[in-house]
Amino acid sequence: MRDSQREALRQKALAEIALLDTPPQQEFDALAKLAQRMLGTRMSSITLVDAERQWFKARCGPLAPETPRAQAFCPIVFETEAPLVVADARLDPRFATSPFVTGMPNIRYYAGVPVRLTRADGDAVTVGTLCVLDDEPREPAAADLDVLAELACAAEALFEARRFALRAAEVAEDRRLTVEHLERERRQFKQAERMAVMGSWRYDLEQQAPTWSDGVFAIYELPVGGDVPSGEIMDFFPEPDRTRFLDAVMRTLDTGEPFELDADLVTAKGNRRRVRCLGEIELSRGRPAALIGLMQDITDRHRMEQKLLHHARTDDLTQLPNRAEFHRVLDSRLREARAAGEEVAVLLIDLDGFKGVNDALGHAAGDEVLRRVADRLRAAFLETCFPARLGGDEFAVLVPSTIGRAALEPVVQRLLRNLHIVVDGAGQIARVTGTIGVAWSDAASCDRDTLLRRADAALYAAKRACKGTSCTYSEATDHRLAG
Repeated sequence: MRDSQREALRQKALAEIALLDTPPQQEFDALAKLAQRMLGTRMSSITLVDAERQWFKARCGPLAPETPRAQAFCPIVFETEAPLVVADARLDPRFATSPFVTGMPNIRYYAGVPVRLTRADGDAVTVGTLCVLDDEPREPAAADLDVLAELACAAEALFEARRFALRAAEVAEDRRLTVEHLERERRQFKQAERMAVMGSWRYDLEQQAPTWSDGVFAIYELPVGGDVPSGEIMDFFPEPDRTRFLDAVMRTLDTGEPFELDADLVTAKGNRRRVRCLGEIELSRGRPAALIGLMQDITDRHRMEQKLLHHARTDDLTQLPNRAEFHRVLDSRLREARAAGEEVAVLLIDLDGFKGVNDALGHAAGDEVLRRVADRLRAAFLETCFPARLGGDEFAVLVPSTIGRAALEPVVQRLLRNLHIVVDGAGQIARVTGTIGVAWSDAASCDRDTLLRRADAALYAAKRACKGTSCTYSEATDHRLAG
């Protein structure tokens, strides 16, 4: 078949789906965004190519709505009906002088695959492309084209569904609802098939009836193909996530804005999972007909994120919160205290004699002292407090507003006694005590830096007076130190 004949077939197939110059559609936009996110590029598009131009049905990044075919990338995929990967367009003689390479959007990397339609005789012809682009060169991964090809299958399903819908509309109005149902089922099936541990759902607003894909049944650990437990769906979400989920749904119904949230879910078998839920309104004749969305099991990812977050906020030796986490919590508690007209206190603790332990008994003994101090900061009488290791032999305790000034003094004295630690080894004995500086957030404008500076001043005053004791900051403390 001559090139001109093949081009005519492609243009005819493109005309059959009547997508050129149509408004954006969420299904196509979602596919383009998914390709961009999965391959980590700056740009992506679903491109249709007619006789003179390439037009983007969906696009992410700094791409114009349409451009001429000449010297563009997607028309080559369109004409060859084969995938194309360009690692660095500036080094490729086909594209080095292209205005899309030398000027905006400064394309360096391109990977694209054909999006096809099947004709009545079974022959598949290309009508467009699914591609990702970047303004930096990159070495293509072997799986890049596989990912794009899988996503292109979903785009092809959407194209086919549109063609079927157009044909059905021409036949009779009574078939319209049937075609919408088939298109919806096809879309749900493709979503569930494309991504592991993910499923799609739909809630008919008029019938108040939910439908699930197989993937959702699997997440809930319910028999695939069974009845959706419509009256018990929210029972699978423990509080407070149950309320958060319901609030998100109501906001979507009230505003029309889609929702996305992560929540805990307890399956039918009692297993706890973390799921990501996305939902939006489906319109029929301009009116809300249903809520549709996706649910994905992100349990493993969530556990990894929590581990990383724990490591970032925790001192490795003592397993107490670290300085950064203490500052974050202190800032939050100060805001809450100011809003409620209350005050909190900070205890700064410095160990006396700690260097002697390291010098006489070694760093392993010093590490053991730090762990013992951490254990004593976790004592039951401090259970409402927030302890942290700030670094070295310096610790801090955030005292809540529920412990008043009068009640704090005996707590401090008990803590001083607990910080008397005796260490022996290799025939030598070393003794460690703690000195404590106390500061209260007594001013409405008292911020973290001010409160810590006052606690440090009180700590210094206590050390000057007698190590192993405590001092509470007052204006007189500054005067004594200045003198």
